[in-house]
Amino acid sequence: MKLLCRITKDGGLDFGERNRAVFKQYLRDNPGQVLKIAPALPESGKQRRFLEGAVVPLVAFYQEGMNHNDLDDLRRVREWLKDEFNGELVIIGGKAHRIGKSTKGREALQAFLERVMDWLMENYQPPPEALDPERFKVWRDTIYPYGGPDNFIDYLAELNILRPR
Repeated sequence: MKLLCRITKDGGLDFGERNRAVFKQYLRDNPGQVLKIAPALPESGKQRRFLEGAVVPLVAFYQEGMNHNDLDDLRRVREWLKDEFNGELVIIGGKAHRIGKSTKGREALQAFLERVMDWLMENYQPPPEALDPERFKVWRDTIYPYGGPDNFIDYLAELNILRPR
């Protein structure tokens, strides 16, 4: 079993509503079990590929009227994410406009990816495998090159991890 959670400022763990109940039940059912805790984000060199190949298509998958296979939809989703989660307000002609800032650089990309993943977990509670960089790496390195599904979302759907809407 894998669950996603965030470390809080006071050193606790925030699982969200659904995952908290699942985790508490797991603890009751498995006393003495050894748990592995590891960061959910890939190392910085792989974050851009993970963002573009897994996170942006997953957001498109969950959005009404969007298709995770449509490059125009993916571009629109990415721009919206940039505006929403990495934007700044700029006053132009007396009107406030939100402009997406660059996500270049390790710190900017890391912070952006964390905010997007938090939003995804809060709003859609995707299965942990959908946001698992290791699962993405397996698809990218061992499934896709040898004729498997041509995108990560279709791979997850083929495994019945994601259900078609």
